[in-house]
Amino acid sequence: MFTSKKALLMLVLSLVLSIALPIKISMAADANLYRGTTGAEVTKAQTALVSRGYLKATPNGVFGPKTYDAVIRFQKDNGLPTTGIVGTATRQALNISSAQVSRGTSVGRGRTLEMVATGYDDSWESNYPYYGAPSYIGLPLARGIVATDPNVIPMGTRLYVEGYGEAIAADQGNAIKGNRIDLFFDSRQEALNWGMKTIKVTIL
Repeated sequence: MFTSKKALLMLVLSLVLSIALPIKISMAADANLYRGTTGAEVTKAQTALVSRGYLKATPNGVFGPKTYDAVIRFQKDNGLPTTGIVGTATRQALNISSAQVSRGTSVGRGRTLEMVATGYDDSWESNYPYYGAPSYIGLPLARGIVATDPNVIPMGTRLYVEGYGEAIAADQGNAIKGNRIDLFFDSRQEALNWGMKTIKVTIL
């Protein structure tokens, strides 16, 4: 009897693993590299950029300003969107495979989160002590740039924000923790008019 139960348990376990493994692989294929990312995948991208003459530095696994600039130049030269993010299209152009990158809690495409949303702009009041700086991952501040907690919504994630439109999680803020999101507006008045409201955010 014990042997039968053990065999049944092993069968169930193998079925669970056979289902879970492809899901893990599928999630890994969507991993993005961006400023602040570290690890072997960054080293792989840096090595590819060095071999093509875009990066003149020793690959160190740290996605810093030099790597960001190299990615931007590579994307421009290859007709890719100049985001500074190494996503699927840039990986393919660099001929590097995708793998899972550790970047906090992952969120699946199509998932909708309820979040408290505030607004900010490029004024000193909204950006102290980083006034004049671009977003966290290096994209210029403009409508469509939003700040999130990377442990909830990782940097580089594309979103649809209720009442705001399409956006990319490209910025962070000291007060943006948990299910909070800060939406960039073109003017201080627009940001103030938005105020604070609870909205739905969908992962694209």
